Amino acid sequence: MNYGHFDLKNKEYVITNPATPAPWANYLGDPEYGAMISNNAAGYSFVKSGANGRISRFRFNSEMALPGRYIYIRDNDANDYWSASWQPVGKPLDKYKSECRHGTAYTVISAEYSDIKSEVTYYVPYGKTYEVWRAKVTNNDSKDRNLSLYGFVEFTNDNNYEQDQVNLQYTLFITRTSFEENKIIQHINENDGKDASGSNHRERFFGMVGAPISAYNGSLSDFIGAYRTFSNPIAVESGKCNNKMNFNSNACGALQSDITLKSGETVELIYILGQRDNEQATAILNEYKEAGKVDAEIRQLKDYWHGQLSNFKVETPSAEFNNMINVWNAYQCFITFIWSRAASFVYCGLRNGYGYRDTVQDIQGIIHLDPEMAAEK
Repeated sequence: MNYGHFDLKNKEYVITNPATPAPWANYLGDPEYGAMISNNAAGYSFVKSGANGRISRFRFNSEMALPGRYIYIRDNDANDYWSASWQPVGKPLDKYKSECRHGTAYTVISAEYSDIKSEVTYYVPYGKTYEVWRAKVTNNDSKDRNLSLYGFVEFTNDNNYEQDQVNLQYTLFITRTSFEENKIIQHINENDGKDASGSNHRERFFGMVGAPISAYNGSLSDFIGAYRTFSNPIAVESGKCNNKMNFNSNACGALQSDITLKSGETVELIYILGQRDNEQATAILNEYKEAGKVDAEIRQLKDYWHGQLSNFKVETPSAEFNNMINVWNAYQCFITFIWSRAASFVYCGLRNGYGYRDTVQDIQGIIHLDPEMAAEK
């Protein structure tokens, strides 16, 4: 079965059938902030280390690859809902059209269902330590549509992956969430290690600009509901987040915006996730009120990575071979050089591969592409 193809001109892999045999993933970010994302928006985020800097959760060794960076869309007149990526809701593929474009440090997932088109661009801005999800939603119907959009992420309770998963008698009792203006803030051990600013700098935030926030959740159990999954959260099915925060237990960031779209109209919402205190998060979010900022940052990413890849090229009679060597093998070598074996969908990074032998091996993959970077390592 054919699931997609290489776009040689744009240096992208295009997935046209989202029901891939396994999650097909891309890497976003740089050594300071990393993220993994699948063709169905599953994955996780971390600061510096996949093992000791985890921000969002991921269930390893799962056929479903859950959770991830989810945006839910609800038609409030029809009481129907779906996700901007095929999963986690999983509408029938004869009615739900999907395309994922994995590029060099960015991923774009487009979908169309019930005359509503969505396009979500995921990336980490060059040199920054947070991630951006830019969602465009367009009404292709001939009538107005009353929609609710929900951005969602499940936070970890501890930066250490293993502690978050197994030391529950501790990690379930050290966090709370609060709603501040246009964002959810997760506080961790908030009374320990505060400096003069009143922060211990372990806070995470999930915020949004582009539309008013109608409702929210900081409690995972209140957003998902009892005996439910990411495919049918009670907040989405019922059409309303209940504004409840978590105090201990499991945290999430869920932001709901109720929007009426006229025929042909497009709305653009920008969600941002990172590890910053409230003041810093506010400053970051305010930057994205500037029109064109996301497009400029995507161009910067492409210019940087395409420039790196252009430093060494082979030319053979096979365009496919050239593409593999000049783009995807080279890009993978850069990713391995940056994070070694510290982050993937099958390995969480407790043994990160940053030792002498592993580092020397990784240098071999990029020394011809960026000798200065190799020498610095």
